[in-house]
Amino acid sequence: MNRLKVFSALLLLGIWPVLSQANSFSSKKFIVKYKSKKHALRMNQDPRKFMYQNSIAKTMSSDTESSLVQDDIEYVEEDIIVRHSAIPGDLGGTRDYYYYNQWALGSSSYGINAVDAWDITTGRSDIVVAVIDTGIVAHQDINDQLVQGHDFISDPAFAVDGDGRDNDPTDVGDWVQSGDSCYQGSFERSSWHGSHVAGIIAAKTANRIGIAGTAWHSKILPIRVLGKCGGYTSDIADAIRWAAGGEVSGVPSNQNPAKVINLSLGGQGSCGQYLQSAIDYARSRGSVIVVAAGNESLDLDSSDVAPANCNGVIRVASSNRSGSLSSFSNYGQRIDISAPGEGIYSLSNTGSTTSESESYVSYSGTSMAAPYVSGVVALMMSENDTLYPNQYKSIIKESANTDITCGSKGCGSGIIDAYQAILMAQNEVADSSVEDETNVQREPLSGESKIMQTSSSSGFCGSVAFSKDDDPKGALGLLLLVGLIATVIGRLRVKRSL
Repeated sequence: MNRLKVFSALLLLGIWPVLSQANSFSSKKFIVKYKSKKHALRMNQDPRKFMYQNSIAKTMSSDTESSLVQDDIEYVEEDIIVRHSAIPGDLGGTRDYYYYNQWALGSSSYGINAVDAWDITTGRSDIVVAVIDTGIVAHQDINDQLVQGHDFISDPAFAVDGDGRDNDPTDVGDWVQSGDSCYQGSFERSSWHGSHVAGIIAAKTANRIGIAGTAWHSKILPIRVLGKCGGYTSDIADAIRWAAGGEVSGVPSNQNPAKVINLSLGGQGSCGQYLQSAIDYARSRGSVIVVAAGNESLDLDSSDVAPANCNGVIRVASSNRSGSLSSFSNYGQRIDISAPGEGIYSLSNTGSTTSESESYVSYSGTSMAAPYVSGVVALMMSENDTLYPNQYKSIIKESANTDITCGSKGCGSGIIDAYQAILMAQNEVADSSVEDETNVQREPLSGESKIMQTSSSSGFCGSVAFSKDDDPKGALGLLLLVGLIATVIGRLRVKRSL
């Protein structure tokens, strides 16, 4: 009988290495901590092999030494391999030239913690982010990241390219000079604003040039709505609808619907019904709308700034390297989240009017803060694209870095934390019942608005301002206001100011 036990033990011990290799244990290292020893033992093979051997030996001998060794084990765990957090260049390619100028990407200095987030995902190419702005200018750091966009500027005087709407979203410049309707007494050079925003979101990364994008494997859908002197809200509303995959009369279907829509624009005025209906439609298609709060140092709880006062959007204030609300940023309980918006490097062009040579420039504004949030949403969707827009918004607020200084001014739930937001999104289950915590309530046929907060949670290089020139005035009365409301919606002008 004893011989049979010995033979069985030898047979099992002989085939164990084969079984171990078949289960991929042999390629791993293990840590065994004994109760009687101060330091742990590092082993090259699965410790279960030895524990099994000891168990067999115990059945063959009355010697208790082997069982005592097994009983002395406090714990066993895999000795995993860890690496430093991924930065552009580690995951293929070479580091971007201006990467270390991008303080906003880091986990220190109150950045968005993108470095840790990139250990999980750097974005997916099927997650498209629409940049509704001045269009896009050719730049080697963004050319490969683009899908087919559109020019939605309907007024040729604003478009500068000789026509109205067309399928070319190229930014031809938005300079302002004497004789232009929005001239304010001094020449304004072209901003190349849309390219700057697009670069923050998804600049080509690890290519030895320029900057790193936030979601650098996602794609950009460039849509031109702002030209010389700004643009019309009717164009912006149509662009939002089209970006989400909706039909717009006279415009070919969008073959690359956007899951995230960035609006680094805004201005004085209420959120019109036409604009709100476009936002509602985009949200019904699953798109998340991210909006810059504005650069006028206004309290949004008592000032009307659109589209930051529209419902269903994520309102973004600007924070600085010290973790404080930027002095220029709009604020208030309507703000959902803050993001870095000062000294932000991104794409530009040397041309003061029309484009010349590609370049990089540092801008400040809530226009720079909003695309960081759009990029983080794209990263979240890269891990879980099944959630509803309100869920992404709720996760961003719940996972925010609350170490921010706002004084008595509201600046949202904190500074967006890409890493924590992704971790939370990974484990979230789609739930259509999640509500938007912040809604603007308006009286019928009234521009007055108020904030309703159902939770205690507490750029805009291109700031845009609505011109009131086409608004009906009080003497016309209520009936005339009703009759003209459709015209007002289409004629609210927006103006970019650096």
